[in-house]
Amino acid sequence: MSIHLEQEVADYSERRMKLATAITDYADWLDRQHGIDAERTLRLADTASSLRQDKLVVAFVAEFSRGKTELINALFFADHGQRLLPSDAGRTTMCPTELYSNRDEPPCLSLLPIETRRRSESLAHLKRMPIEWCRVSLDPEDPRQLQESLKKLTETRPMAAVDAIEMGLWNGDDPSERHLLRADGTVEVPAWRYATVNYPHPLLQAGLSILDTPGLNALGAEPELTLSVIPNAHAVMYLLAMDTGVTRSDLEIWQKHVHRHANYHVAVLNKVDMLWDELKSDSEVQATIERQMEETARVLKLPRSRVFAVSAQKALVAKVRGDAELRVRSGIESLEYLLAHQVIPARRDMLYHAVNHEVNVLLDGSRVDMVARIKRSSDDLIQLTQLSGKNRELVEQARVTLQLEKDSYDATASQFRATRKMLKAQGEHLLRHLSDDTLSVICKSGRAAMEASLTTRGLTGGIRQLSEQMSGRLEQAKLQADNMLDALDQAYSRFHSKHNLPKMQVPRLDLGAYRNRLQGLMRETEAFCKDPANLMLEKRFMIRRFYAGLAVEARKAFNLARLEAERWLRIALDPVMTRIREHKQYLDTRLDNLKRILENMGTLKNRMARVKDEIGALRNEKAELTRIVAQFSA
Repeated sequence: MSIHLEQEVADYSERRMKLATAITDYADWLDRQHGIDAERTLRLADTASSLRQDKLVVAFVAEFSRGKTELINALFFADHGQRLLPSDAGRTTMCPTELYSNRDEPPCLSLLPIETRRRSESLAHLKRMPIEWCRVSLDPEDPRQLQESLKKLTETRPMAAVDAIEMGLWNGDDPSERHLLRADGTVEVPAWRYATVNYPHPLLQAGLSILDTPGLNALGAEPELTLSVIPNAHAVMYLLAMDTGVTRSDLEIWQKHVHRHANYHVAVLNKVDMLWDELKSDSEVQATIERQMEETARVLKLPRSRVFAVSAQKALVAKVRGDAELRVRSGIESLEYLLAHQVIPARRDMLYHAVNHEVNVLLDGSRVDMVARIKRSSDDLIQLTQLSGKNRELVEQARVTLQLEKDSYDATASQFRATRKMLKAQGEHLLRHLSDDTLSVICKSGRAAMEASLTTRGLTGGIRQLSEQMSGRLEQAKLQADNMLDALDQAYSRFHSKHNLPKMQVPRLDLGAYRNRLQGLMRETEAFCKDPANLMLEKRFMIRRFYAGLAVEARKAFNLARLEAERWLRIALDPVMTRIREHKQYLDTRLDNLKRILENMGTLKNRMARVKDEIGALRNEKAELTRIVAQFSA
């Protein structure tokens, strides 16, 4: 394992934890100020929890026998002195396999039976159903037990051809697959649909998650991998064989499952050692390798810098034996550098941007609020100082002036309460555009359109209807939010102009990411339906499964849009009301103090001392807030 890669993953983990701690510190700070409300507490707690649980996902995708599993062993697990994952010839992983670390559960291999493909539940749903999985305990201290247990990833089982066709696991019309049919009418299929490995490796414990996907058949048979799992990976390593370059099946996987989906993808030409030839000079060998890399970049339409040449097997041998020269020649260091210095920093920046977007609005409000509170207390102290030594008439005059200011403020606040009541009603209407009931009606309508015809045209029509109706609801919600924000700006401007409250800037509701996601699903549908392989009658099972996967992803985007709208409503209304209430409380306190002074002029000095103490405490809290803010940019 590269020291740089290990250090970058550890640094990524440390910075995530520091950011989560900063959010928790901020929540505690808010609580000390004026008691944090339940919604804001939950919001900050969710953000901190998401940070602590965040995973850096690297997916390995390729046709069978390209060496994905061997590359995973070489990159991440060579310190075991042996192969962690099975990657011998004819004994490779047969199902998508996810490797991660969860300290709250014992090390374990979990296997989802292939028969679950007959059911409609998504993989994400089945992951939350432990009873559906077969579990094998792992002993990290026993290499032999570990190796033997993980061999279950290679298991296959015979299945009647008709069942294999129905579940999309075998295509009898494909000449390249006909030889797999046995005399008894069965074909060999993977025993497992999906596998997870919870393993306490340092990189995995630091937040790395690895996805090993099998070949074209498994990807095509599991649309969720293409629609959700691979697109959510932060990097995709796409493997090809150096001696063959980009074959037809390689190109098919690339076009269908990788290049449109992944955030960051690279091509890795594996088995470069097959070109090492003692009858050729090093420069001749390197020229051959370079030509293959250039051709691969051209065919896949990738920048040349995104194409790598490695020997995963030689890299593993070099690391196990400590052979520095062989390690360099294997090419593995270039991939390690890519992960350490490009993929991980990109994910770190993305994470910080997301957190800052979530928390900065609250932080900005707190900073403005703290400055306003210090100014109010300072103004109060100045007034009390000016009244020191004055007679009762001047104090009474100050009280009358302040009472008039409070009466004017109360009138403005009363007017705003009416505006807020109207805005809350509009907010409820906005959320109805994105409600579960609305979503259910849209999904039911799209499903009916699809089931009326199990042809590709029916699928296209159903998902287009689903996408268009959801996009329309998102647009209606955004327009309503814009109108609400305009009304809110006008109402709050009255507080700013009449009572000199700081001007509050509320961001506009942005649902563009969710509209883009729905449009992306529409493009996936068009590509699926244009694929000649999916026009066959036998593919009806696949059409239904693909539609189900699309509906799940569309529902996910719609639900996230609703959560964003709910969050925006809180951001738009709650801080405004908090600031209005605090200013009212400030005016009430000042009036009460003046009344007490009028009753007993001797209390003036005591009140001045208390206000000085309040200003000191506020400045300390402001310094603490500054420290917390600095943690977010550290």
